[in-house]
Amino acid sequence: MSSGQVPPPCLYLLWPRLKRDVPKANIPVHYTLRTYRESDECGLLNLLGSDGESVTQKEWSHYRDMLLPKGLFVIDAPGSSEVVATAGAVHNPNPGRYYFPFGGELGYVAVGRDHRRRGLGVAVCAAVIGRFLSAGYENIRVGVQEHRLAAIHLYLHLGFEPFLHSTEVRARWQRVCEALGVPYVPDNWPSGQ
Repeated sequence: MSSGQVPPPCLYLLWPRLKRDVPKANIPVHYTLRTYRESDECGLLNLLGSDGESVTQKEWSHYRDMLLPKGLFVIDAPGSSEVVATAGAVHNPNPGRYYFPFGGELGYVAVGRDHRRRGLGVAVCAAVIGRFLSAGYENIRVGVQEHRLAAIHLYLHLGFEPFLHSTEVRARWQRVCEALGVPYVPDNWPSGQ
């Protein structure tokens, strides 16, 4: 995409409404999954900005204010309190284009570059899904830019399904599926609320 060009809107993936089981996650030995503490803020902001997309203090405050109680999860590195993975359970029924009654959003998923491919993304996302389900949420979703193929692969692996709300989105999902080498099965995915 050339500079100055506005990226297309995020693609949505939805958690199947009738699916009530939390994905299984095996956290590698010596890593610790826990909920956020105020002392984590600096490390968490560094992690979220580690891929070149920094989070402003205003964005961080807005995000933190929308989190469910005990809905921000982190994973510490072995033998330290360095935050190396995170994801949050955000109460957000109205993300702008569609209304998801009693909706929650899996937000700010990040895993440090040196700690990837160890199941940490699965673990923090599974913790968020479990938090939403325990709170009775009926609509759980995640929004992602289509060039973030590794993230999309993770969400599909967890059980999220593409939300096919327009012809243009169907075409974008077909390209994503081709790039990932996964089946494009639009008849099996939600197309409305």
